[in-house]
Amino acid sequence: MQTLAISGAWVAVSTSLICFNKYLMQPGRFPHALFLTTVHLAVSTAMSLLLYTAAPSLFPSMQRANEDYKTVLKYIAPLGMLLALALYCSNSAYLYSSVAFLQFCKEGNIAIVFAMSCALGLQVFSWTKLAILSVVIAGCSICATGESNFVLMGFLLQITSQLSECSKNIISEIVMTGAGLKLDVLTFVMFQAPCCLVYLLAAAVVKYTPEVGQLSTMSCVIIGVVKDIVLVLCSFLVFGSPISQVQFAGFSVIIAGIALWSRLKLQEQSAASEKVPLLLDAKLASVNNNSDKAETATPKDATTSEAWRNQYLWPSQRTQPEEAPESVA
Repeated sequence: MQTLAISGAWVAVSTSLICFNKYLMQPGRFPHALFLTTVHLAVSTAMSLLLYTAAPSLFPSMQRANEDYKTVLKYIAPLGMLLALALYCSNSAYLYSSVAFLQFCKEGNIAIVFAMSCALGLQVFSWTKLAILSVVIAGCSICATGESNFVLMGFLLQITSQLSECSKNIISEIVMTGAGLKLDVLTFVMFQAPCCLVYLLAAAVVKYTPEVGQLSTMSCVIIGVVKDIVLVLCSFLVFGSPISQVQFAGFSVIIAGIALWSRLKLQEQSAASEKVPLLLDAKLASVNNNSDKAETATPKDATTSEAWRNQYLWPSQRTQPEEAPESVA
């Protein structure tokens, strides 16, 4: 229930923000993507600082990050640049294309991430995955060709945004789970938002004009598909963006492809979770067979076996070593 509530809140907030950005980026309102993105990141930075001040316990890895902040910034600073580029290009695309068309294009992120992950050795290539992703790419292509008001500039901005976002996501995963950092999500945002804001502020100072001041104001993939469907409907109902039958068919193909992809990933995760205990038991059996019989095993052999097993288990599942009895004086 908690996961469902969090997912629903994320869909609602994300959809509302995208629709609001589209509203602001119309001529006569505030069609300045750079400054709009700067405001977003300034608010994100301020809210992160307030949350950290009010509840530092929500940032468990902050202390370790502060002690090694130079290493953290070495990884986070490039991510800030990628995020700034992704947000700027995404907001700029609203000037040229409809929300529905941009969301159609964004469904291709799953293929971009897979290609980048295979290139970096983070995922294993398989023809089955490629075939499923080809369905997604075909659906995106159908949507692009079915756009009645296609603008090349909007499409190029959206593709640039997607490439930057996918690169950021892959590097973020490495930073949050590897590279010796293992940052929690809020600590990661706490460092990333200011870094991103620095790039945007520098660009905003260079690009500032008086006109700006004169104008008026695998479960995640599935949730993202739901959010995109809601966005497409909002674009159609609120902004009156035309959605042709060809685009509707293409989007249906995309959803089917992503559903197949999600099912494949779930199967892989299930197979991996079943394989690890089997390998663990087999290895333990091998260790025990190579040692003396269980009846004559020395305490050292048992300790070695338990130590080997403990390194593959969560802390709560590990066997705690027996404490030696205190000697009586």
